[in-house]
Amino acid sequence: MPKLSIIVPVYNKEKYMDACIHSILQQSFADFELILINDGSTDGSGEKCKYYQNLDNRVIFINQKNAGASIARNAGLKVAKGIYIGFIDSDDTIEPDMYELLINNLLTNDADISVCRMQVIFPDKTIMPQESNEIIVMNHEEALSACLKGDLDRSANNKIYKAEIAKNILFEGIIYEDILYTCKAFIKSQRTVLQNVLKYQYIVRDNSISMSRFNPRYIQTIEVSAKINELVAKTDPKCLPEAFAFDVTANISLLNLLLLAGKENYSNDYETVTATLKKHSPFINKSNLVRKKHQYAYQLFAASPKLYASIMQLYCRLTNSEVVKRS
Repeated sequence: MPKLSIIVPVYNKEKYMDACIHSILQQSFADFELILINDGSTDGSGEKCKYYQNLDNRVIFINQKNAGASIARNAGLKVAKGIYIGFIDSDDTIEPDMYELLINNLLTNDADISVCRMQVIFPDKTIMPQESNEIIVMNHEEALSACLKGDLDRSANNKIYKAEIAKNILFEGIIYEDILYTCKAFIKSQRTVLQNVLKYQYIVRDNSISMSRFNPRYIQTIEVSAKINELVAKTDPKCLPEAFAFDVTANISLLNLLLLAGKENYSNDYETVTATLKKHSPFINKSNLVRKKHQYAYQLFAASPKLYASIMQLYCRLTNSEVVKRS
């Protein structure tokens, strides 16, 4: 039985997956199985998966009809035999010692989840958090709060989880699916360890969901944030302010997308967003968990939706904001 199962969903990533798989197979921690799930790719990705299965006996290949990354990850979870579980996207890369560091920290600190940091690489810029070798151990409430605030990165990928936690949660949806999964994992965990070192490279391609033009699927972002609010209210009400702040951010981000795409085309969704923000109004105006720019944005929107829409569109175009690329 391997100590670690690494689950990688693959869909039409023939051009990028070699770098990803090489970075996994060359890990200094070698006691793992690599589960590649080909999600009905129409390029040569499936053949590459077979190649790596023949190349290295640690590689397990699953072939399925196209059903999305969530279903692919769930298929990997179903067959995973590791004591610990990790996830990687098939066009990302990791540092050679990432899993050694994560497992050592988890074992040394008797944790349920072990976390490092990631850098986000866009086509025109890279976002890198400040590094530190300090190891931080968090209890249940501290870790859930940090996850909701984004201090642990909300991605499922820069972490390992004890299998009894990871295998009892399913991925769902298309957008924000890893955020919901990660939140559920922190709700189930009692102890988390973080080492604030960059070990994961999350690469945002021009054709990725997060860079694509506006699509009604983006409505799922506020569906996920609403689910997170419900979960936290039931299990950890002390963390509700952080959950509210996340919901505010998700709704303001979607509001901007709807305004740029033409709210008249999505009137029901626009009404849902505006009603949610109105419900959060007292919290938005008073909480220091809501970023100042979002407070000012909501206050302007509440005063004059039409003026807000005009100023927001002008600002986004002058700054070449990413939101413009998705409208």
